[in-house]
Amino acid sequence: MPRLDRPQDVVQRLRGHWRRSLSEPLWGRSAILALNRVLDSEDEARLPHRRDTCLGPESLANLIATLTESAQIVSLESALQLHHDQLPRIALTIDGGWRDVATRVHPLLERLAFPASVFLPDPTVRQPWMPDRSLIAEALWHDESPHGRVATRLAELGLPGAPRGGQDERKSQAIAECLQAQPAAQAPRLKEIAQTLWQEELAGREKMEPALDAFSVRRLDQAGLLRFGQLTDVAALGASADARRALQTGQQRLSRLCREPLTIRACTDPGDIETLDRFTRLDADARWLTRAPGWLEPSSDTRRLPRFVIGQPLANSSGKLFDWLLGHLPH
Repeated sequence: MPRLDRPQDVVQRLRGHWRRSLSEPLWGRSAILALNRVLDSEDEARLPHRRDTCLGPESLANLIATLTESAQIVSLESALQLHHDQLPRIALTIDGGWRDVATRVHPLLERLAFPASVFLPDPTVRQPWMPDRSLIAEALWHDESPHGRVATRLAELGLPGAPRGGQDERKSQAIAECLQAQPAAQAPRLKEIAQTLWQEELAGREKMEPALDAFSVRRLDQAGLLRFGQLTDVAALGASADARRALQTGQQRLSRLCREPLTIRACTDPGDIETLDRFTRLDADARWLTRAPGWLEPSSDTRRLPRFVIGQPLANSSGKLFDWLLGHLPH
């Protein structure tokens, strides 16, 4: 095989691999992509502590352009239906309820007439939502106090060694490394820490973009391209005294804002499967979108559906995106 010296060569080879795959493995396939935040600046999205969960305007546009070359961007309902199309169906979902849905995502989708589904925090989720590690990272990033007020509080909460002061790429990299060093088993503890920072107003939310307001949700719903559903924290729901009421409250809130809210719900994490199973029994028809990667499979349990979570590196590189999606095809 000839050596591939240039990044463009690698991209072209992967594109060729993707297109050849369309003839058989991707025939009739569907997948769901999950986005979180779309920032105003590509440079801000590219920072090490943000790049796995955020996009910028250029990477969002590149993601859409890449997908339209070799796939169909369809509604969530269409992606969940069996089909025999040669091109795979891809549905876009956006978690969190940030205002960038109205200011950055919807204008691009409107120009191209592409649909998407937006999942707004229900009563189990803080307003608006980002992953727990991302919230801790943002708290550290926005804390420019000389003595590192947030880092000091994190040490008190059992997370020592967090970077202090400044706001440059070195600090961003240090934040990313600090949180990457935390094992997956620490997830419940990190959730508690993130919640504490939020409640104590140490998360820097005054420097973040606000949540979508009710007027914007109604306006976007009436425009027709976006549909809205509930984003649920399964662990918090599991600890709730009345899980059924919590689910119903979220659905009632959506019904006041939207003409036809989605009945399918999204999870804030890959999912505590045992806990999730409890709630599927509360509603036999309930379906949940997780944040675990994978293609939709007709033979799989349709109550728990996978999604590919897209960050800046994947969105901004056709080669990385194709390679990752193809790598999750069932063998």
